[in-house]
Amino acid sequence: MRLFQKITATAVILASSVGLALADGESLFIYSGAGLKKPMEEIAAVFKAKNNVDIEFNYAGSGQLLAQLETTRKGDVFLVGSEDSYNVAKQKGLVNEAYDIAHHTPAIVVLKSNPKNIQTLEDLSKDGVKVILGEAKANAIGKTAQIILQKNDLTKVNDNVVSTANTVNEMVVQLTLGNADAMIATIDSVYNNPKVKIIGINPAQNIDQIVTGGVISTTAYPELSKAFMDFASSKEGKEIFARYGFKPVTE
Repeated sequence: MRLFQKITATAVILASSVGLALADGESLFIYSGAGLKKPMEEIAAVFKAKNNVDIEFNYAGSGQLLAQLETTRKGDVFLVGSEDSYNVAKQKGLVNEAYDIAHHTPAIVVLKSNPKNIQTLEDLSKDGVKVILGEAKANAIGKTAQIILQKNDLTKVNDNVVSTANTVNEMVVQLTLGNADAMIATIDSVYNNPKVKIIGINPAQNIDQIVTGGVISTTAYPELSKAFMDFASSKEGKEIFARYGFKPVTE
């Protein structure tokens, strides 16, 4: 009986190990919003050390990621900057259960000197104010910014848009180069950036985003992919996000 119990226990351990193992030369492939790169790189490093697996990232705007996933039907984890963007992938049957991880809150971002004295959303519609927005079809913040403007009857802000960008990182570069006076971006995207100033949007006017991820439905490694998402959404994973300006989602 003891021998049988020992053999059974060993079999369970081996089965568990196999479920969390990659084939030779393979890596866990993760689609990630470009604005999530810093926390995702750290989370991947910790997960790799704990599980001895290689991880490969594809960083882009959520719209681009969705198009790529829909075309290839390949990959293991899909993680983007808004719940709405994730739900589009879920409705198409591309991903499984959603994990809500952190807040990805929109704000007005201006240069440190704020020469146009921008303080509110309404100020973005004033004559002479140059604005940068995300491309609505390419990234989560671009889509959310348009919804915020519509919600507050401020679509005329689009008349002041001098440039759009596919990722929030590109938006930050354009603003800090002085190509515009302000942008609607996420707080975390400019966290600890000494060149800019964050101006909060009135909560009644704002629409919060939630960093959301999950396992791709066609993954060849469902257990390992789930283990990654379990870690990313764990207390330790959320603490990593918090270090980069993302307020964790609490139950």
